[in-house]
Amino acid sequence: MASSDDAMEHALNSAHDFYELLGVLPVANESEIRRAYRQTALKYHPDKVGADTEKLEKFHLLQIAYDVLSDSTKRQVYDNAHRARKEKAIREEQLDGRRRHLKEELERREREGANELKRKRGEAAEEDEYHRELKRLAADGARRRKEYAEKLRREAQENLDREQEERSREEPESAATPATPNPVGVDELDRTVKARWPTEMGDNTRHSQGSIAKQFGRFGKIEHTMFKTKKVKEESSKHRREYTTAYIVFASIVGAHAAVTDFPDMVAAEEKSQSSERMWRLISDVTWAHGKEPDCIPKRAPPVESQDTPPATPKVQKSGDPLRRVPSFGSFKGTPKAVSSPSSDELLMIRLKNAERKRLAEKLRQQDEEDDRAATQGLGEVSSTI
Repeated sequence: MASSDDAMEHALNSAHDFYELLGVLPVANESEIRRAYRQTALKYHPDKVGADTEKLEKFHLLQIAYDVLSDSTKRQVYDNAHRARKEKAIREEQLDGRRRHLKEELERREREGANELKRKRGEAAEEDEYHRELKRLAADGARRRKEYAEKLRREAQENLDREQEERSREEPESAATPATPNPVGVDELDRTVKARWPTEMGDNTRHSQGSIAKQFGRFGKIEHTMFKTKKVKEESSKHRREYTTAYIVFASIVGAHAAVTDFPDMVAAEEKSQSSERMWRLISDVTWAHGKEPDCIPKRAPPVESQDTPPATPKVQKSGDPLRRVPSFGSFKGTPKAVSSPSSDELLMIRLKNAERKRLAEKLRQQDEEDDRAATQGLGEVSSTI
């Protein structure tokens, strides 16, 4: 046990809660304190805890608490001192709370002031940046307008110079040209054909100027191509469908004529081969650029047939074979005399090609007639057998 002086010293200055150590209330009597001490001391007795320093220290504090609380005088001194320490702690805590609140309020106001200053500086910087950007845009717009005006002036001057140069070149030529003009070839429009297809189908097969030039190059040399898209309202649909038209300028009218006349054959051959390629079948039509055959191509005369002669190749016409729409070799009239007319070689090539097509059409007609006779004979034999 602690000495009387030590117990009084602990009663005055100890910061430990002796009631809490013993597990009793501040209003507990002496017997309750004694019983609580005995029960608690058994847990921390040196014989049980061994060399555990913390538990040995706890056992020593329990002895001091019992010595203080078991003596009424020391207990009264401890209660007064303990209550005074608690009240002081509460006051200090309250004071610390007010100080902490004042400190936090001061820091908050300092932060708000700094943020407000930063915000004002940011707004001023943004305002300056806005005015600088306005000035820059105004200067850039003025520069662009000046450049555009200069470009227009330069283009106008170039066009004027080019026109003057062309006129200066044409004047000597016109002066040297005799009054009676000689044929100088076929106009570009008469050598131009147009191919049309739905735009979405053409995109799927990668129709381009290069592929179209390669595709139609089989008919003759191509000078250049040009594409144009337009929405067309179809009779069978309420909506407008976009079509792509390719204008193909051939170097010779022979190539243009071959492209128009051979297109149906190319479609038929592609369908007959059952190939996965649909380059020709996707094209809706191939016609002359100005919608009709050029006047420079000789026209065929109307056929003269006897009344007892049956209509020529009715099946070919019925099936819509395009070969029957081509003028025959013997039906050409004289070539119209015009400045824009094919050369003799070009006319010869066109006539030879039409003669070949006429021969093929006649061969197809004879083959159809033989097939019809064979089919009729077979039906007759079946009927007689029945």
